[in-house]
Amino acid sequence: METLLSEDVQGDRLISFLSRINEEIRKKAQELALEHSSSPIRLDVNRLTVVADTVEGPVPLRDMGSGDNHLGYHVATLLSLHEWFAENDNPVPGVLILDQPSQVYFPPDHVGEEVLESDDRVLLLNIFNAIHRTLRRLDGKLQVIVMEHADLEDPAFSNHVVHRWRRRDGEALVPAAWIPPEAD
Repeated sequence: METLLSEDVQGDRLISFLSRINEEIRKKAQELALEHSSSPIRLDVNRLTVVADTVEGPVPLRDMGSGDNHLGYHVATLLSLHEWFAENDNPVPGVLILDQPSQVYFPPDHVGEEVLESDDRVLLLNIFNAIHRTLRRLDGKLQVIVMEHADLEDPAFSNHVVHRWRRRDGEALVPAAWIPPEAD
């Protein structure tokens, strides 16, 4: 038992596990056509970031370009971690909640119902397809809840919508009756 708990053994196991997780992150990054995805990708657990090891040197997530790259690497990393947890029977709850992943594709001053540019639409659908591929592989071991303001008509999105909450219809995720009136 002492051997299993030694720092060397724990360190070696962490390196081994991260190697396998990093491989999955890179596969997903390549499927999403993210910047630097042709380079080795690693989760740096000490700095809590993703790093691409390019021929010019390491490129941390903060320097990897646009918002869609940041979103893509976050999704690729979270899905890869959940895959590893599920496949290795770890006691991590099999739930991932994403809040408005389409946000990176709308301009900062976006208000109302604006249609996504076709390239942005494809990039967003790629994110949803990556989620679906992971869910199919895990066959019920992971639930992904996406709260989204975009409403895409593509089956990769619309076939998985459980409910459309619309405040203008008097519906909301949190019913109005649950919200106490403002104090005077």
